[in-house]
Amino acid sequence: MKEKREAKRGFTLIELLIVVAIIAILAAIAIPNFLEAQTRAKCSRCKSDMRTLATAIEAYFVDWNSYTCTDAGDSWNVFSGWYRLTTPVAYTTSIPADPFGDARYPGGSLKRLDPMYELGSGAVGLGTTGTNFSNRRPSDTWEMSGAGPDHRDDTLDINNYGGGHQFAWNEVTYPWFSSNPAMADDPAACNEALTLVYDPTNGTVSYGNILRFGGQKPPGKVYDLLYSVASK
Repeated sequence: MKEKREAKRGFTLIELLIVVAIIAILAAIAIPNFLEAQTRAKCSRCKSDMRTLATAIEAYFVDWNSYTCTDAGDSWNVFSGWYRLTTPVAYTTSIPADPFGDARYPGGSLKRLDPMYELGSGAVGLGTTGTNFSNRRPSDTWEMSGAGPDHRDDTLDINNYGGGHQFAWNEVTYPWFSSNPAMADDPAACNEALTLVYDPTNGTVSYGNILRFGGQKPPGKVYDLLYSVASK
């Protein structure tokens, strides 16, 4: 007698739906964690880049007794700051790009023309070195900025593309309160300054730039706060 063979049985619709639901749940858990890990990795790279650039900036200061003049990080002004770290003496072999790419300005659709870190420098008590070689002066303090996970340049003031700030924080005007030192102790300025710094505890993508400061610290509570909370 021929043995009876059992008919091949496939998955039922219910079983397939259960498997699809499990995969969807796992994806819903894994994808946000992956994106968060990716953001943390970019933040780490940004801070590493800034440490490298800070070393180059300090080496430049040793030779010239001044930091490079103001550089807003855009292509129209790129040669006034970063360029001097690469030629004629190579304090660094290249200027790394911001891992968060081109930054949109708050309140508008304009972008930086180059995805570069922004650099501001000036003299404590005297102000910014300016963007023109003819009016630069020896600088003894600097500030560096990356767009951060929100891909926005959050240091622009209320007069630039609707930043909505009460005070001016643009790199071109660093150190900001040199013309009015008393404002560096203003509680409102201190509160606003803290909003400029990216804080990962506020979420993977939150307001604020990744900042680094160096050189002589200007006097005032604003700088005490920023120097203490910015990336080191």
